[in-house]
Amino acid sequence: MTFETLAVYLGSSGHARDIFQNSATQMGAIIGREKKRLVYGGMDAGLMGRVALAALDGGAHVTGIIPRKLKDSERILTNLSQTVMVEDLWDRKKRMFQMSDAIITLPGGFGTMDEALEVLSWGNLGLHNKPLILVNIEGYWDDMITYIKSLPDYDERFLIVVNNIEDVIPALENFTPPIAPQIGPDHYPHFEDEITRDTQEPILIDVPTIENTYYAICALGLKQLHKHKRAIGFLNQNGQFDHLLQWINTAAKEHFITENCLKLFSVATDETALREELKSQTYVEIDLHDAKWGKAVD
Repeated sequence: MTFETLAVYLGSSGHARDIFQNSATQMGAIIGREKKRLVYGGMDAGLMGRVALAALDGGAHVTGIIPRKLKDSERILTNLSQTVMVEDLWDRKKRMFQMSDAIITLPGGFGTMDEALEVLSWGNLGLHNKPLILVNIEGYWDDMITYIKSLPDYDERFLIVVNNIEDVIPALENFTPPIAPQIGPDHYPHFEDEITRDTQEPILIDVPTIENTYYAICALGLKQLHKHKRAIGFLNQNGQFDHLLQWINTAAKEHFITENCLKLFSVATDETALREELKSQTYVEIDLHDAKWGKAVD
């Protein structure tokens, strides 16, 4: 396989520590240096803006995919090589995936993890043979990696973990593709429509699998974006979600999600108690502009 176009999934938070911001700049510079093409989420905020600006400075062709129906459309990075407007979040994710030869995931929050889990889920279904490289800067993904690798439907062939930005290109060069996809390239299952349907039915996650975790993180990301108000809960009877929950706390500590995002869901070890708690779970409005995105990068 050749890897000419790289999709980079990463956080839009403008409040992450310098090491994470600098890693995005370094990734963009490498894409330019290696004469690759970048596809990303199109925003001017946080790590997203930094990877794009550095890639542009390095001479790379940079495509930004922006959904009209999300507030992201208010923060488009100007002077991109190409800006593609799509209808919603699902259209953005599908287009980014289809345009890319490989997926690189830097530190980020719910949206970043949603995209990564989606790629792993589609790989499990035989829909693609693209690598997903998780860049584990300062151990940011440690708990998530431990959690993912414990899941019964985890397929190690699609996930590559590296600790440094400079290791990304060598990892791609050494990647051996799994078997060829068995299903047509337009058939990609997703959960956005089901999650945002007109219902107040709570979302209860009780079995840890790649698919269920993808569903849960997608639901949290959409709720953060004010796309639904359904209660979300994790039934953590045997500590099976401990590492996932610890990663969510890390994401808040590192400012990839806001502290209020920790109020978007409930956790209990007893199903009856959890269902009662979900009945009274209070909807929390997340401040995207100041508390999450901050100022545009320049």
